[in-house]
Amino acid sequence: MTTEQKTVKAKTTLKEVVAEGADKLEQASKEAQQKVTEAVTESTEHVKVEAKELQANVQEQVQTLKQDLLQRIDQIKKQLNLSSKDLSELKEFVKTEFNAVLEDLSKLGKELKEDVSQISVKHKDHLAETLKRSKEHTLDVWKKVSVKPEDKPTLKS
Repeated sequence: MTTEQKTVKAKTTLKEVVAEGADKLEQASKEAQQKVTEAVTESTEHVKVEAKELQANVQEQVQTLKQDLLQRIDQIKKQLNLSSKDLSELKEFVKTEFNAVLEDLSKLGKELKEDVSQISVKHKDHLAETLKRSKEHTLDVWKKVSVKPEDKPTLKS
């Protein structure tokens, strides 16, 4: 074989290696992007499910509190012989207290929703940063693998 044939063969082999490396990098990049997308979707769904469960739990506790309160009021009514004026005052007092409790629970529910939203946003931002770093790393590797024609080394016998 002559030196020219060896150089042509080496260039062809180098092109094949670069093309194969590029295909592998592209496939790895697609897989990484798909995994990040799946992770974002899963985590978003998970956060939504947890928020719904938490909201249902709070609602259930409010209902239980309301039922307990009504039962206790009935017990107090039975035990006390109060005038209608006393009962109306008690009724107003209980309404005021109950409304205060409901207001506090509403605030708590809003705060929980905000916290869940913030966690979700932070998680999405973190995953977006991870994808960005992965993409940058892939591009850096790609630049290292791809060799310009004038930079290709020639093989000498």
